[in-house]
Amino acid sequence: MPDEFKLTPQMLAQARVIAKGNRIRDIERLVADYGGRPSWWIKKSSPRFEIGGRQFEYHWYEHPGIGRVEIKQKQVN
Repeated sequence: MPDEFKLTPQMLAQARVIAKGNRIRDIERLVADYGGRPSWWIKKSSPRFEIGGRQFEYHWYEHPGIGRVEIKQKQVN
């Protein structure tokens, strides 16, 4: 991923929660792959940003003590 498209401190500060704990579709896989209590996992989304006229967001999972995992850039309409 090019440097200019990294998850920035401003994006992290403006992130919104998409799902928590058992409301995360992949919670069983996250616990199996990374560990931690299911209830502590959070799925988050960054604010939208533009690249080449298209809108994108970052989506990722977080757990205290484990950190951020599986950061993905998603195109949105």
